[in-house]
Amino acid sequence: MKKSLVYLLFAANLVVIFLFWWPGNGPLFESADSRLIMIALGRLGGLFAAFFVLCQLVLIGRVKWVEALFGLDRLSRAHHWNGFLILFFILTHPALLIAGYAGSQGIGLISQFLDFYRNYEHVALAVFALLVFLLVIGVSLAIVRLRLRYETWYFTHLLVYVAILLSFFHQLEVGTDFENNPAFVVYWYALYIFAVGNFALFRFLRPLYYFWKYRFRIDRVVRETDEAASIYMTGQGLETFQAEPGQFMILRFLCRGFWWQAHPFSISQKPDGKFLRVTIKNVGDFTSKIPQLAAGTKVLIDGPHGVFTEQAARQKKILLIAGGIGITPLRSLAEQMIEHGRDVAMLYGNRTSGEIALKKELDALSGLRVQYIISDDSSWFGPKGRIDKEAIQTLVPDFKEREVYLCGPVPMMKSVRAALKRLGLAESMIHWEKFSLA
Repeated sequence: MKKSLVYLLFAANLVVIFLFWWPGNGPLFESADSRLIMIALGRLGGLFAAFFVLCQLVLIGRVKWVEALFGLDRLSRAHHWNGFLILFFILTHPALLIAGYAGSQGIGLISQFLDFYRNYEHVALAVFALLVFLLVIGVSLAIVRLRLRYETWYFTHLLVYVAILLSFFHQLEVGTDFENNPAFVVYWYALYIFAVGNFALFRFLRPLYYFWKYRFRIDRVVRETDEAASIYMTGQGLETFQAEPGQFMILRFLCRGFWWQAHPFSISQKPDGKFLRVTIKNVGDFTSKIPQLAAGTKVLIDGPHGVFTEQAARQKKILLIAGGIGITPLRSLAEQMIEHGRDVAMLYGNRTSGEIALKKELDALSGLRVQYIISDDSSWFGPKGRIDKEAIQTLVPDFKEREVYLCGPVPMMKSVRAALKRLGLAESMIHWEKFSLA
């Protein structure tokens, strides 16, 4: 499937919804009565609100046929902006209907709201669903701004499923557009079945099936630096598990103190059919406990995900740029690209020499030309500073001939991308991927 088909599917549904809505609401515009127009637009806002909520399920559902085209990080950003569309429509839908009907019947706004709430079937549930949606959106914005824990985001978003369920019932019961329109009712059910079905299949059933099929478990945990450790995972028939260097997996370790948390980690070694490896840096409560994981611990794997793979590369010559633990997907990519005969150079930046993860492996990769750049270590005798315009020009003189893969902390990636563009590299020559709540 191509991206254009996904865009077409999205646009076609908007058109279909509009065409079902128009016959019953178009005549309201002919009266030029602002109250009737508000009612018509309020109905359309309700339909669009439900549609964009269903889109949200697909965006966050790790739906493979969509994720394989766009990448999970880009879907995550689309999910963020789609949230604002949902907020707009779930607020304008009741506001316009209350104002329109109140004006038509000559009563106050509060009286009209109470009439809807008391006398229309399932509207009370819809009001509660609206409050839940507002809570989730508000908490989501706070999480991004305040950098709150991943778990806060995860458990708050579980409420979305409750809100979707509660809001569904009033749509067909009191929705004027569905009255005497069985074709629209069938279409609406199909829309829900499609979105919820994809969400359930890829978000829950697929990881459970993989867990049953491959029996993932930890083989060993190896300390790489004072702050980083690698987890080697094995399983049953692992040679058939399709994972590419550069991709990441969302892992849930099924043991005390870990089972209720799931986090994304990049594959840090080219899969060999025997082991899957991720390398994790201690950056907080969850990651600080990684060395405590015991051999034999079962692992629920959601993935692999991501389009940060060699398939995106069109050039023979490659420049890999890593910052900190961002080395993990690039280390596996370097191994694969060298095996495929590509000319691979690497710039790897860290604050101190002791933070260089996987250094022995990188030095041992025949064909990889790696330059370590340290920003804050007086004992380091190699290149110092940050990976910027001057460092790229000096250390990789032929950078204009190379396609770039970039991974690291978000501020570092932004500054390096800006430097590469100032050096004349086209956006299409720069590949990068991040997975965050922002």
